[in-house]
Amino acid sequence: MIMHSIMAKRYPVKEELPHVLEEPAVAYGVSPRERVMASTVSVDEYFDELIEKVRQDYANL
Repeated sequence: MIMHSIMAKRYPVKEELPHVLEEPAVAYGVSPRERVMASTVSVDEYFDELIEKVRQDYANL
């Protein structure tokens, strides 16, 4: 009887997280340079947008 009460300890059930698919580390057929260039903008585009935002801010004053 005593052994049974010692062995009846309960443990909380761990919640399992769902398995998630992620993007592959290396995109096949696309060079690293092409991946970087696809996610960047030119310096001219960046500063054109920045200047436009500054002009809008001054217009709101």
